[in-house]
Amino acid sequence: MLKLAFQYMRYYKSQTMAIFFSIFLTAALLSSIGSLMYSSQLNETENNRKIYGDWHYALPLNPQVLKSIKKEYKEQGFSLEQYGVKEMRGKITFPYEITFVWGDNSYLKMTDRELVKGSYPANPGEIAADKFTLSNLGYKGEPGEMITLEGRNYTLTGILKSPWAMDFDQMEIFVSKNFKSADSISTLYVKFREKGKLYQQLYAFLDCCKISGNEVENNDKVTKYLGGEEPESLYHILKFALTDEKGNFTYIVLKLQAEYNLAFYGMVLLLCVFSLCVIYSIFQISVSKRISQYGIMETLGIGGSALGGTLLAELWMLFLLGYPSGCFIGNGILKLFYRNLAGVFTNLSPSPKAGDVFFTEVFSPKADIETPQFHTAYPVMFTGFLFLFFAIFLIGVFTLHSLKKQPPRQAMAGDPSVLKGRRKIYSKRNRNLAGVVVRKFMFSNRKKVTGILLSLSMGGCIFLCTTYMVENLKIHAEMSLKSDDGLGSPYQIFLKSNLPGDTIPEETVEKIRELPQLARIHATKYIPSELTIKKPELEWEEYFDEQNKDSYFRERYGGICVGRGNDYGIKYNVYGYDSSLISQLKDFLLEGEISEKDFEKGNKIIAVANQDGQGNFNFYGKHPGDTILLKVPKKLDDGEILKFNNPQEDYLEMEFELAAIVSRPLAQENRFFNVNGWKNHPSLILSNPQMETLFHITDYSFMDIEPVLGADDTFSDALLQAIRDVPRAVLKDYRKAIQTRKNYLGQQQLFFTGIAVIFLAISLFHIMNSVNHSILSHRREYGIIRAMGITDSGFYRMVLGAGISYGIFTDVFIFLLYHIFLRRFMDYYMAHVLKFLHFTASVPMGILGMVFVLNLFVSLIAVMIPAGKILKAGVIENL
Repeated sequence: MLKLAFQYMRYYKSQTMAIFFSIFLTAALLSSIGSLMYSSQLNETENNRKIYGDWHYALPLNPQVLKSIKKEYKEQGFSLEQYGVKEMRGKITFPYEITFVWGDNSYLKMTDRELVKGSYPANPGEIAADKFTLSNLGYKGEPGEMITLEGRNYTLTGILKSPWAMDFDQMEIFVSKNFKSADSISTLYVKFREKGKLYQQLYAFLDCCKISGNEVENNDKVTKYLGGEEPESLYHILKFALTDEKGNFTYIVLKLQAEYNLAFYGMVLLLCVFSLCVIYSIFQISVSKRISQYGIMETLGIGGSALGGTLLAELWMLFLLGYPSGCFIGNGILKLFYRNLAGVFTNLSPSPKAGDVFFTEVFSPKADIETPQFHTAYPVMFTGFLFLFFAIFLIGVFTLHSLKKQPPRQAMAGDPSVLKGRRKIYSKRNRNLAGVVVRKFMFSNRKKVTGILLSLSMGGCIFLCTTYMVENLKIHAEMSLKSDDGLGSPYQIFLKSNLPGDTIPEETVEKIRELPQLARIHATKYIPSELTIKKPELEWEEYFDEQNKDSYFRERYGGICVGRGNDYGIKYNVYGYDSSLISQLKDFLLEGEISEKDFEKGNKIIAVANQDGQGNFNFYGKHPGDTILLKVPKKLDDGEILKFNNPQEDYLEMEFELAAIVSRPLAQENRFFNVNGWKNHPSLILSNPQMETLFHITDYSFMDIEPVLGADDTFSDALLQAIRDVPRAVLKDYRKAIQTRKNYLGQQQLFFTGIAVIFLAISLFHIMNSVNHSILSHRREYGIIRAMGITDSGFYRMVLGAGISYGIFTDVFIFLLYHIFLRRFMDYYMAHVLKFLHFTASVPMGILGMVFVLNLFVSLIAVMIPAGKILKAGVIENL
């Protein structure tokens, strides 16, 4: 069998090479995309260790537990690699909210807060801090410096690494072990060996140490690819989706992504199936050329097992050669360009919002993200190998079954797809003979024609869908940069204060407006408020449940959505925008109309709709023209007033008319509700003149600032000088963050476009092979036609007519398939799964026309190559 299979491979060299290259190219595509996604996940995990700490779980420390913990508990079902202890020793609130902390060496190492200079405090009057904290306190940050906090003097003994994440928004100062405090809260940080699912080790650890799991904090940014949480079973996911009224297909997709990393494994499966389809199609063409030989072999007594073994031996030999070489070349090429594509699948978000990363240059944490490293996805390659190896076995079995269905005599006659003689009249009147032949030989076999049209259409459809997503991705990324990420401007000035009464004076804003290198400034006013709605109007009853459970919101605001009789009181941000920002909200418009003149005075207001996990927007069933009731505090110098439980005379109640509903606000606060990982808190938007007229607010809460192109560092120095006298004012520089995000976007566009081109190339390779076989299988019939007197030019015209027909039919097929099915699916996917803020940008007409012309051109080339072979062979050879 091996010898026969090898002889077939030598004799049918063109088909052997076609099968080999189909395996080679699909293996390269599968392994390279798999390695790109795998590397992005590993690099994201490694970077998150630096950002959020190299620990897996944190839990309240029981002194008895600490005594019993040992390094290794392998026999207990878990392996503890490292643990550290942190103790909070009180806090101060002026000039900033600062926590006194003691941490052991393991904790400092796990959270990347190790000493940079000096020594760790050893006595009660000594402290250590990072440059960020010391700079904001107004100190140089040199060991030996005297630091004064709330009237007490401390000696600075050491400088620590600055924190990365905004979870450290509360500044920390490290003290000695014997620092005295009225209360102390201890936390244990643990890290397990990263082999197997982490949640299984956590359960074993909790059970061994007799610890309750209710208060365990999961460092999910680090553990999400390491099995940090036990996934919900597929059975329960499907059961809920099929039986509960809230379940649907989108729920299944989002749940599988959250619990089982659907994007990664789904992509691998899709590439495996695509590879299988290409290999199967090309192999079928190869087999069809040898049907007569297989029929002779069966007549001579060679059984089905031997025949099947020959087929499988041929496929497996090519597979064992093509798959490893394809993986090697694919990974090798990707490794050369990986640094230019490292941000394609990364979820690292350089955002200033709580829980995300922020890059800054002025008064902010300083650290460098690790250089992305390439990692070969051996699990993906092994999975693909097993999938295709056994799939090839099924291809061989299916092909053998198809051959055995044919009687030996019919098999010896050759390819069954060649039309048998029928008593059918193809032309009842004088017609063009070439046209009749084209229809008879090339279009009468519907199965083959459909396959060719699908092959021609597949690459074009993938290319159009990818282009459609990239066009919308560019718009969504720009909108998200300004709204979700808060990176609409390179600089932001805000206050590190938890009192809404602390503001930036109007005089400071005017001083900044006069800076020579200033391009534009958006100064925003702000006031916390409470929206009153009837209980039936809250259609999404569980929308605020998570925030209501958060201890921060419970303790500070009494909850976010609070029931009061027949009403709900929902805490809302109310922003005052300038006319330029209000105009920019038109890009986010869902309903209504935005006119700057409507907000110069009066009671019109813009509402930001709530968005659920499936990308649906809703504002309590209200629409433009409806009214809402808003409650705002009269005084903002007391944090307790934000619970909205004070006597009614402490608040103003006003009715507003909805002018428009938008999907996102632009400038957002990060001191009150958008904290601790929460962002895009429910918001309402007025103009700055309305805020002054209605609520008597003249000063500002924060500012977004953009310098002129080419501005130097003296501009940031000028900003610092302008806010020097404003208590608790902080300047953040997001230039690196904006550039990083734009680089990621460019990488994503390049990658997806490149992948579309590769799919298109593989599809074109398949087309050439399929059409080549379709024409050459009728070599004898074409030889008869030539013997009857058709000229070479007439033969070319006949074949060109077939090519043009293929091209036109394919273009029509692509147009209908794309506009009727694929675009609708893409709209659904972008709106409800990816939750794009914009998904209506169409494919440019130039690209659409290019695809149609390319299909026509490829169709012509595909038929001309085999036609040239037929003419070159001569009439006698074809007969």
